[in-house]
Amino acid sequence: MSDGPRKVLAAHLRKHARSLHSIACGFGRRRDADDIIQILYQRWWLRLQREPDWVPPSSPSALFVCVKRVVIDEVDRERRRTARDRAAPMNQRTTTPPDVTVEGFERLRWILDRLPSHLSEVLGASLGAGRRRDAEVAATMGLAPAAYTTRLYRARRAAEELASYYDGLPSDLANLMAEISYGGKSRAQIANERSLLVSELEALWQRAKDALGKHETVATS
Repeated sequence: MSDGPRKVLAAHLRKHARSLHSIACGFGRRRDADDIIQILYQRWWLRLQREPDWVPPSSPSALFVCVKRVVIDEVDRERRRTARDRAAPMNQRTTTPPDVTVEGFERLRWILDRLPSHLSEVLGASLGAGRRRDAEVAATMGLAPAAYTTRLYRARRAAEELASYYDGLPSDLANLMAEISYGGKSRAQIANERSLLVSELEALWQRAKDALGKHETVATS
């Protein structure tokens, strides 16, 4: 194979390394962000070997999705490793402690998966960047600073609400509340898809609201 694909990936890395690093950090992977990027480029290198005319993605949304896939794979690998360690006799367990970011990542992944795509994208891009780099992230995403700030504010408020569902409700009610609040469907549509009467859906919604109120009371007491 010629050096063409190698040069393409090298140029892509020079251009997008900072954005990719920020996205990885936003998923709670600051300690292994460089490894995440390396895995991503290894996958792209293998694809270029199979498809020489393929072009690596470069839009902010595409980069976000690519990093997310690698992070999901790494979290799954860590979960399997932790399960093996727990099942092994004490004298055969590894000395590496379980990855404390797995639980946090699952929570973040749940939230990002349930946000509208435009909010998920801007929140994911900003999580690892920090407030001082808002203008840079906005430019990378092709947004005016004011539009980026407005969208990020909405994303953070929505994420806080979704986090309250995740932390305070059983998974079935948390998923229901997320779908009602951010799924983009009417309650009649949701009820029909779940084979429920609208009144039954409303009863579940009220049950979830009551449970959230009790959870918040306990958390602040």
